[in-house]
Amino acid sequence: MLKLKLIRKKAASEKPADKKPADNLPIQMPFPHIHMKAWRFIFFLLLSIVVWAILAVNLLPEQVSLNEGDIAAEDYFYEGATQSYVSDLRTEEARVQAAAAVEELYIIDEDVIANLANKIGNYFDAVTRAAQGELDWEQLREILPGQYSDAELHAVTGLTAQEIAMIKDSFVRMVTSVFELGVLEGDIEQARQNISLAIGTSAISGNAAEFLKSLNNGLDYSYNKVFDALATSLRIQQAQENVRPVQITVRQGEKLVSKGQAVSAEQIEALRELGLQSESRQFTSLSGLFLLVLLCFVLFYFYLQFYKKAVFERQSALLLLGVVTVVILLICKLISLISFSMDAEMTAQVGYLLPVAAAAMVITVLLDREVAVFATVLLAIFAGIAMEGSMVFILVALAGGLTGVLAAAHLNQRSQFVGASIYITIANLVVICAWGLIWHQSYQAIGLGMLFGLINGLLSAILAMGILPYLESAFGVTTVIRLLEYSNSNNLLLKRLMVEAPGTYNHSILVGNLAEAAADAIGADALLVRVSSYYHDIGKLRRPHFYIENQVTGDNPHDKLQPGLSARIIISHVADGVRMLREARFPGEIIDIVEQHHGNSLLSLFYNKAKEQALDPDEVKLADYCYKGPRPQTKEAALVMLADSVQAAVQAMDNRDAGLVEEKVHEIIQLRVREKQLDDCALTFHDLDVIVQNFLMVLSGIHHQRVSYAVPEALPEADIAEEKTGEGGKQDD
Repeated sequence: MLKLKLIRKKAASEKPADKKPADNLPIQMPFPHIHMKAWRFIFFLLLSIVVWAILAVNLLPEQVSLNEGDIAAEDYFYEGATQSYVSDLRTEEARVQAAAAVEELYIIDEDVIANLANKIGNYFDAVTRAAQGELDWEQLREILPGQYSDAELHAVTGLTAQEIAMIKDSFVRMVTSVFELGVLEGDIEQARQNISLAIGTSAISGNAAEFLKSLNNGLDYSYNKVFDALATSLRIQQAQENVRPVQITVRQGEKLVSKGQAVSAEQIEALRELGLQSESRQFTSLSGLFLLVLLCFVLFYFYLQFYKKAVFERQSALLLLGVVTVVILLICKLISLISFSMDAEMTAQVGYLLPVAAAAMVITVLLDREVAVFATVLLAIFAGIAMEGSMVFILVALAGGLTGVLAAAHLNQRSQFVGASIYITIANLVVICAWGLIWHQSYQAIGLGMLFGLINGLLSAILAMGILPYLESAFGVTTVIRLLEYSNSNNLLLKRLMVEAPGTYNHSILVGNLAEAAADAIGADALLVRVSSYYHDIGKLRRPHFYIENQVTGDNPHDKLQPGLSARIIISHVADGVRMLREARFPGEIIDIVEQHHGNSLLSLFYNKAKEQALDPDEVKLADYCYKGPRPQTKEAALVMLADSVQAAVQAMDNRDAGLVEEKVHEIIQLRVREKQLDDCALTFHDLDVIVQNFLMVLSGIHHQRVSYAVPEALPEADIAEEKTGEGGKQDD
């Protein structure tokens, strides 16, 4: 087998950079003089501001200005999503109640009881002394408190010292038992009565008992139960600290203030906390919203920079992301403003219509699946903010959006959006139903939400399918769907090529087969290569009979023309093709390949002919016989160039023996290398070896050998009849 011998080798430092095709955008980059890095920064900042402005519209509900005690002129309802706030008034009221519920703490003064016991002991010592004759009754009366009858004194002074001691101990126990429980300042007389009752129920009776009662009545008691201010204060403080902040939950549609009633402090607080009172700080809410939006786009910026450089470095891709984001958010915001029912719970179901899945599918098809996932998360957050921060709308947007990404990842026909809408609808319905069951929503609300979820799936698919062609055209994005549509033989230009230039059409199909096989092998865009091959010679439609593959009769008009004119006609098919494709609004990638598929190569046939006919060969200008270029800038353009040259050269061979075909393929590619036609693309020497092998494999299938069949002689009729009856069979009489 012949080896490909490259004429020259480049040093690694000479390897050309991988140049990307031009965007071919109808929309020109704004501020082209700004450095790309600064442009991206300004773009994301402006996008953050635009998104913030959209979300800030009606972020806070319509506000009122009421004061405590005002008479409400109308009913005021809360129309936002369910919200909870801490009520300072209710919390303070709960703390006051907790403090009031704390019992006052007292301490028992044990010194009071001890002093009473000592005092009682001294009195009974005097009684003992009187019983022993040391004191007379008058002296005893002066010592003892209170008034005593002679009978009472006679009874106790007639006792033995041991009996007096027993009476004393009993009396001390009675007094101690009462004072140990604590006696407040105002309860001294009640304590005296309790001691008197204890005396009456004791074992002491008669005048001795009366003596104790008289002594009890005469004693100067002091209170011993003292209020402990410090301990009580600490107990109150602890009780207040244990009070949890009182949260008030306000649901959508709940009445806050009734018409004709005086506005209370609690109602003013509710209006203020829910953002309905004009004294509320709107600046705080709007600042928080801007910080959140800015954070989202900062994260998006760095995600693209570090993980999706191909998107990050393309201005058209960033503009496309911005347009899709803004358009979908505008639609979401408009939907969020719809109010169709007095029932707030039912009206809130419109949040299930937000078409985040449409953006997810569009970004997936036009840019990148991973970028679409990140963008879907951001859009779901923004959609939730548009619906006043309700979590369920974020979940539905996420479920539908991510399902849309998965469904659109392998779309190759626009009709497949119908299937995608079914998957999105199923995801929406599952989340809506599950959420409604978890939070015990009414079946009517769940049913309406599921209906809107169904509409969302259909709306997202219709919206994505409707705006996709406009975005493809405006931003010069070539999708698989668009390429497949251009590869359809019913395309107007292909149909014209088939009818008006059938030879060129067949040549283009064969070039497509060659280039596509090689593109698959080296990792290039095979579909783009195939479709571009179909249109690479579309410019020949202007003068189809000037190209040999379309000359059925064998008359060649170039035989009657000057070589220079023939060269201009042949060369013009590139410019004609570019013009026709631009008029038909073909993608920029295809137009670039068509423009580059001949590079600046030489029409050697007419150049040599011109030199032969010229009186002075040196006067023949080489530039007049070269294509105008540019040389192929991408692998795909280079593949179309090589496939075009190889197919035409092999087709012109009289003897297509495998060895000769292989030699011709090597010769053509070596020629393109010598002409430096491949210098501006990213093909490597290894790629060229792989391309050769794949070209040869496809060509062997196209120009394979066939067995020659001899034409059989006609059989006699009798033999034919016998053949029909079967071998060994007999004919019926």
